[in-house]
Amino acid sequence: MSTRHLAFLAAMVVACGPKTKPAEQPVNEPVADKPVVKPKSPEDLFLAECRVGLDTAREILPQILAVEGERTVENTLTLVNDLHVGLSNTMALAGLYSEVHPTESIREAARGCEQEAAQFVTELQLHRGLYDAIAAVAVDPGDVVTVRFHERTLRDFRRAGVDKDNATRQRLQQIDEELTRLGQQFSKNIAEDVRSIELEPARLAGLPEDFIAAHPAGPSGKVKITTDYPDYNPFMMYADDDAARRELYVAFRSRGDKDNEALLAQVLALRDEKASLLGYDTFADYITEDKMIKSAKHAADFIERVAKLAQARAKRDYNELLKELKTIDKKAVRVEDWQKTYLENRVKLKKYKVDSKEVRPYFPYDQTLAGLLDITSTIYDIQYAPVSDATVWHPDVKVFDVMRGAAKLGRIYLDMHPREGKYKHAAQFTLHDGVEGVQLPEGVLVCNFPRGNELMEHDDVVTTFHEFGHLMHHVLGGNQTWIRHSGVATEHDFVEAPSQMFEEWAWSHETLARFAKNGAGEVIPRELVDRMRKADKFGVGTQTVQQMFYASISLRYHTVAPDKLDQLAELKRLQAKYTPFRYVDGTRFHASFGHLMGYSAMYYTYMWSLVIAKDLLTPFQKKGLMDPETTRAYRDKILVPGGTKDAAVLVKDFLGRDYNFKAFEKYLAE
Repeated sequence: MSTRHLAFLAAMVVACGPKTKPAEQPVNEPVADKPVVKPKSPEDLFLAECRVGLDTAREILPQILAVEGERTVENTLTLVNDLHVGLSNTMALAGLYSEVHPTESIREAARGCEQEAAQFVTELQLHRGLYDAIAAVAVDPGDVVTVRFHERTLRDFRRAGVDKDNATRQRLQQIDEELTRLGQQFSKNIAEDVRSIELEPARLAGLPEDFIAAHPAGPSGKVKITTDYPDYNPFMMYADDDAARRELYVAFRSRGDKDNEALLAQVLALRDEKASLLGYDTFADYITEDKMIKSAKHAADFIERVAKLAQARAKRDYNELLKELKTIDKKAVRVEDWQKTYLENRVKLKKYKVDSKEVRPYFPYDQTLAGLLDITSTIYDIQYAPVSDATVWHPDVKVFDVMRGAAKLGRIYLDMHPREGKYKHAAQFTLHDGVEGVQLPEGVLVCNFPRGNELMEHDDVVTTFHEFGHLMHHVLGGNQTWIRHSGVATEHDFVEAPSQMFEEWAWSHETLARFAKNGAGEVIPRELVDRMRKADKFGVGTQTVQQMFYASISLRYHTVAPDKLDQLAELKRLQAKYTPFRYVDGTRFHASFGHLMGYSAMYYTYMWSLVIAKDLLTPFQKKGLMDPETTRAYRDKILVPGGTKDAAVLVKDFLGRDYNFKAFEKYLAE
């Protein structure tokens, strides 16, 4: 899973105030006690730096409003851009630290800073004087990039409700502020709810030796397995103990269940109220209007179309899983959700001769990262220069400047390993949005993978490539005049396409052979990669309908009237409709479904983007994934333009035609 955090992210620099020399005391007069100056706390220092961009934005606003005479690009739009740069940098710093800083008091301070900035964002969106100032600018029709910036900025003002009456604007502002707070708490509850099970060592049977070695028994004589991904994913794939897998599955799918259902109910009610105030039937109608898909109905139709396409394939996959389960339990009549990953691995081993434990030795973490940097360096004509003096929030974080010759294009931060209180999934966070002549793009990869020479699952390798696709989009597309065009600032339902496409580089022997080597230095065999690819095709049907289940939760929760929505009952209904796997008692998946905050009704985005991603790969089929002519064309026509064009236009520029479903349908049929 990858998602760009809604708040923009920035690096923290701690600054100290100037020191002044105390005044001299008069001779022979008593010296008054000097007041005790309490040192500033780390939280105070953080907040001071966090607010720098916000303070700058607040200072610029009256300058924009005070312009007299003709309004121009230079005296109005440029100032608006500067305002948003400052605001973006504050939102960036706050959003990042609220998710990754190791100290809870700093994370809490970051949430407070984010709320302050979000409040100002809402004030700006509803500021009629600012809207009128921007609307008064006459933009040269020949400057198509500035025209786009101007038109989209005004559109977003109207979508925010700037043209509503004062009472409505005030209520919209209250709603947005409350949604920010509730969204933060929802995410916090997931991140901090790490659960575990304890087992006798014998119950680890089936797990890889390196996993068992890394999980020694504690003082109680039992082994602790947590719901963090480095524990959860291998355990669900390899553990022979069905009861233990069920126990861990329930723990994982119950995270956030104490408070998040109630929080989600509040969020859905507020979003529904906002949509109503803005003239929309549902929040799903509102949020999809300016995306590629254009409407909630189109999103629902898309979900049904994909589910129908995948139905026959999903049925075959499920029957294969059930057949395998019967080799373990002759009385089995159905496959449960906690058994799916384990059985898939067994089928791949038997039918395709792929044992994930055979694959793991080729992917030590450090070696995999080095290979990823090598591949992206080659295909995009860039170099990575390690940075040792960057300000980072944890010693685990590695920093690289992205160079092309002597030119610095941006900077990336890699925060790749789990720790307490840290964001639990995998995502690319914005650190700085690039603006030409103002600041370079900086991005952060936040993941939860093994470290050093510890071995990765190949699925984790694919996830790393996926997230790095977002990072490259952010950096290479980050040299824009207007900040709203920077990096991945295309329609929200396109942003996953480049990252999903880049997963292909983690599946090709052409690319894997550059770095995938075992402890003896042997390159991963081509025939093993071929078997892995064939095995990967198994389960595509069940995986696709599972994604449609998630997409339908996202859409339906924002379509049904909040006062009529029974969250758990609707989840059970949708699971039964789209997937062959039953609901498991005791679970509350929706309480830990973090995408309901950032993506709201738009989880369909992942499959929509995959349709486009499969089409984007078609030009590579003749010359290979490392062909410089094709990779540079992709870089320059899809990534580098950022948000300066509609996504459909970018795709047409690269493909030479409109995108279609043909490659995706072939992918499902193979």
